[in-house]
Order: sequence, then structure tokens, then C-alpha cells
Amino acid sequence: QFAEKNAIVVIGACGIAVRMIAPFVSDKLSDSPVVVADEAGTFVIPLLSGHMGGANELAEQIAGQIGGIPVITTATDVNHTFSVDLFAKKCGLSIYNREGIAKVSAKILDGKTPDIVISSEKTDLEQGVLGLQPREYILGIGCRRGKSFEELDAFIQKWLDHAGIEKRLVRAAASIDLKKEEEGLLRWCMANRIPFFTYSAEELKQVKGDFQESSFVKEKTGVDNVCERAAMKAANEEGTFVLRKQAENGI
Repeated sequence: QFAEKNAIVVIGACGIAVRMIAPFVSDKLSDSPVVVADEAGTFVIPLLSGHMGGANELAEQIAGQIGGIPVITTATDVNHTFSVDLFAKKCGLSIYNREGIAKVSAKILDGKTPDIVISSEKTDLEQGVLGLQPREYILGIGCRRGKSFEELDAFIQKWLDHAGIEKRLVRAAASIDLKKEEEGLLRWCMANRIPFFTYSAEELKQVKGDFQESSFVKEKTGVDNVCERAAMKAANEEGTFVLRKQAENGI
């Protein structure tokens, strides 16, 4: 569950939760959100990944439903100041020098103006400056039913590498609504914290553009192309193809 970025809610002592997750904790930008609630339901504590993983929001939601008290301990929240990692998450930005988060947050908490650079390319930064990149790529995908997480992951990574795109810069994945409960795709998107959008065949048919047509795909789904049309639909029909349709082993 931790590896796939699923939220973990522990009912019990914080110490138990800490010992349980300790071997798996690796990076604040990718760790699974972990929330702890005591057995009486009095306190609900986001223990890990409060901002990027959404543990703070989850704790507040659970506390509201059970009449408990959310115990928020992240410094920027406690001091009601700007949270740069939450800002990046909400604005679809990727942080590429994670060490800058603490330094920028320290400046904010000290009442100083932080230094943040937002650019489509990585740039060399001075110490204490945080670098953000727009997550500007959308992955359109279709597959045969039952394709595994491992098969999908290998295929997607192969073609992202081919196109020179870092996975962290993928803003969303898109497909036809026939795939809205496709386990492998859902697991892949969850594990990579990538939103997954699906559209009906009729919606995809309405997307304007030049797409690689397939009579087989049309027979199975009702539309001549899923991956390219879905990607362009998710881009509000304003995108540019970086990589066209690639087909291999039913994906």
C-alpha cells in the first residue's frame, strides 16, 4: 500500500504507526500519506506527507466525520503562512530541488521573501532558491483488459524515456470511459500521483484533429483512436503532440 502511494490510516498509537512505516519512508515528495487516530476517536494526526500526499486534508476530513480533533503540526499551517509544496501541488508544478523546500519555508517563517524560480527547464540555482517546473505533459493511453501494473509501467516508462520526458512532469493520464475501472491503469496513476481522466466514445469523437485511425479500436470502443484523442481532450484541444501513438502488446 505504501509503495503504491495509497493513504494509510492507523487506529492506535503513533509509535505503532512509526515502527510500521519506518522501513518504507524515503522522500517527502513521494511518500504515502499516513494518518493516525486514537482508539477513542479523539485525535486525528497526519503523521507523514501532510502537504504533497494530502494527509492534512485527509485528517481534517476524518476528524469532521467522527467528531475528532485534527492535530496539524506542519510549521507553515501552524503559523498560517504560505506553504510552497502545497502551492506547487495545487498549481500543477513539480519541485526539482527538494532541498530548497525547507530553506524557502524557513525564510517564510522568518518573515523574509522567498526565492522561487518557475521555468519549463531545470536551471542551476543558488543555495536557498527553490526550482519549480510546470507539469505540462498529458499521457493518453488505451489497453486490452487486464493489463498488469508492471506491463503498463514498463511500456509507459519506455516511451517517456524515448521522448525525453521525466515522469514527474506528467500532469494527467487520459483514456476512454471503458477504462475507468481498469485496475492496472488505476494502480499506475495512484502510484505516480497522476490524475486519471476518462471520456465517453462520443466525447472523443468530437475532438478535432488528425489522429491515427484503427478499425480494430473503432470496433471495440466505438471510436477510431483512444490514446491521441483522449490526450488532446484532456489538454482542452490546445495541446501539441510530443509523441504520437505507440502500440505494443495490447497497450
